[in-house]
Amino acid sequence: MNRDLRVLKPRIDINELRNFFISLQHDHKDMMWAWEGNEEQGVGGHKLKGVTGWALQSNLEDLTKPCPPYNITKEEKQEYRDTKCMFGLAKKLQEKFPFAHQFSISVHPPGALINFHKDTDDYLKVHIPILTNKKAYFTFEPNRKYVLPADGHMTLINTSIPHGTHNEGETDRVHLFFKIPKDKEMELLKYKEDIL
Repeated sequence: MNRDLRVLKPRIDINELRNFFISLQHDHKDMMWAWEGNEEQGVGGHKLKGVTGWALQSNLEDLTKPCPPYNITKEEKQEYRDTKCMFGLAKKLQEKFPFAHQFSISVHPPGALINFHKDTDDYLKVHIPILTNKKAYFTFEPNRKYVLPADGHMTLINTSIPHGTHNEGETDRVHLFFKIPKDKEMELLKYKEDIL
């Protein structure tokens, strides 16, 4: 794998993905998580004002409660289980990749910043942009920046090295993402056909 990221060969129908997101916005507002900190900066100096998301899978005991897409809750955690938001295209992705978990959608408004950090060495993340702009970056130390296009491609992100995101644009950056075990990377890279 490229040190930072790798675009996967399969593509999904971006219009179907956008329609899925619209359905979440209109029909599942009750499941939307929103940053509620009193300060603009969260843990680690992240700028989270206005950040929202939907957990398509949750590790909270109560599956009817909005769950942070970043596994930052202070509540007792359970194994990831499907919420009512796991339907349609997301369910098809889950069926295609049964080893994946923590399916989520995150919305980063203009100015949102996730500082450099490392996730666990045990997992990698797959990101599928739904909406983006030319200044919505994935960043890697020391100063590498990438814009992931919202064209139906899935990108495997190496989250075991210092990385972050920064939306310097004027529109929201919306991604569907999920985790895969690092030992499933080669299996994921074998997929060549379009998924959906």
